[in-house]
Amino acid sequence: MIIVKLSGGLGNQLFQYALGRHLAFLNQTELKLDLSQLQASRFWTSRMYALDAFSINASVATNREISELVGASFSMLGRLGAISPFYQREPHFHFSPLMLRLRGDLYFDGYWQSERYFKPIASLVKQELKLQTPVLPRFQMWQNLIQTSEAVSVHVRRGDYTLRSMANRFLRPCGLDYYQKAASVLLPQIQQPTFFVFSDDPVWAKTHLHFPVPTHFVEGNSAAEDLVLISQCQHHIIANSTFSWWGAWLAAFPDKKIIAPQQWFATERFNTKDLLPDDWERV
Repeated sequence: MIIVKLSGGLGNQLFQYALGRHLAFLNQTELKLDLSQLQASRFWTSRMYALDAFSINASVATNREISELVGASFSMLGRLGAISPFYQREPHFHFSPLMLRLRGDLYFDGYWQSERYFKPIASLVKQELKLQTPVLPRFQMWQNLIQTSEAVSVHVRRGDYTLRSMANRFLRPCGLDYYQKAASVLLPQIQQPTFFVFSDDPVWAKTHLHFPVPTHFVEGNSAAEDLVLISQCQHHIIANSTFSWWGAWLAAFPDKKIIAPQQWFATERFNTKDLLPDDWERV
């Protein structure tokens, strides 16, 4: 059995799921998800379980299954030093090939933000990340607009990046200069683009973002629905956000162009060499 601890929003949960899915595949065993930390943090933004919108191949781990692997409640592990031999904490931010060589019953704790943790089963992951919930007419309207244009997704992440929080210590919103530069790099490569802006702060986006092409501000969908709509765009300007990372990665266009920010974090603490696929362009 492989158990992966989920934390963060939809994008982070997808990275954690993808690592666990690959390890379960390699071990020929089942994948379980530990949801206990999603709303328990005192410092990070409280999050809900978000993967149930998709046709994933995993179930929720019971308290007994978790304790059998970690040996004590997660909140006590650090204080007691009771680290189980089955417990694997992410050793650093960049890719660690050792993780994929581990076998047996294991519990994984980390963010695992690299395609390299699951690239061998990329097609399987993409197949499973299909919406399993019925969509509303609003979603279908946006989908029709996107599928009948040369669509470019533009993601603007603000939210807890703008507040005094643990997230704000490490991540800051991309500035207007980034979006202007990204558009100037992308537009000459596309014949008839239409921009579709996705944001957790649509008022700010509408007020500040102005592009020299037809632009729609997408609203009224769930996070999972927005992720699917982003994935149906042909090209992408992503934020320093795992949410738009996944939207761009899931897009099934072989000639897609993806622009990402040169600086992901507001600190040099993390080595991001494995964060973006090689064919994505940083500006």
